Amino acid sequence: MGRYVTAILFLVISLLLGACSQAEQVEHIEAFGIETLEQNAEGLYEPTGYKKVNAITASKEDKNYMKIDMKTVEDFYDTKGAYIKTVITHSQGYQSNVLDTKDGFNRIEEIREPSTILIPDENVEQFRTDMLSEDELRQVKKHVQSFMKLVD
Repeated sequence: MGRYVTAILFLVISLLLGACSQAEQVEHIEAFGIETLEQNAEGLYEPTGYKKVNAITASKEDKNYMKIDMKTVEDFYDTKGAYIKTVITHSQGYQSNVLDTKDGFNRIEEIREPSTILIPDENVEQFRTDMLSEDELRQVKKHVQSFMKLVD
């Protein structure tokens, strides 16, 4: 009887581990500039400036669940290029298809010092992540992770 229970337990554990290893994991490290917009009274969106962003987005997904983890450092500027603020964010979301549940958090901290790296001040909105080398992407990742102590 003991061998039978052990064999069943081994089979169940093997199936569970096999299911876990099938999860697809993806990580994106980004540095970019983008125009910021705000909706006016007429419902039209007007430029309010731009922001520089350093970000890490990690996702893990299989047929039973999806988990997203986003870490960002965003410097905001007005239309004249004057610095406004920096927003540090750590957001995480989880959705289980088995239990039909969702969970997560969104932690935000605001600081008053420009904190993004490797994004030039000129032509910010034309700057894209694909302009960075592998070494620079590693620098961005390490840099963003260093700010997470403010929000975790």
